[in-house]
Amino acid sequence: MAINNGMVVHFRVNCEFVFKGWSTTADETGLFFFGCLIVMFYCMLHMNLYTFKLILPKNVIVDICWYLIYALSGIMVMQLIMTMNGWVNVAVIIGCTIGYSIQESWSQIYEKENQAPPGGCEFCN
Repeated sequence: MAINNGMVVHFRVNCEFVFKGWSTTADETGLFFFGCLIVMFYCMLHMNLYTFKLILPKNVIVDICWYLIYALSGIMVMQLIMTMNGWVNVAVIIGCTIGYSIQESWSQIYEKENQAPPGGCEFCN
């Protein structure tokens, strides 16, 4: 006796993105493609939220607000993946990959600019 309770990823154009109002049918291929581009852009922004934290002032309230936004953004990315549409999942993967590479390069540039001099900080002595 086989019981199939697995989730199936489908590669169709008819998709209900995160909200019921944001859905496409089989006739709306261009709108679906545009939706996937928006998903990629959103995932790129999500991956760069850490870089924005480096720029923000060091304040408890700002840190709490940043973490709230980061947590909600992570939930949104999870909901996009749970559409179980293969093309949306590919858009999420590509967007997160591009966003991560941008975030890493920005983080390295920011950390190099804000490092202390090799002999220690100039105000310590």
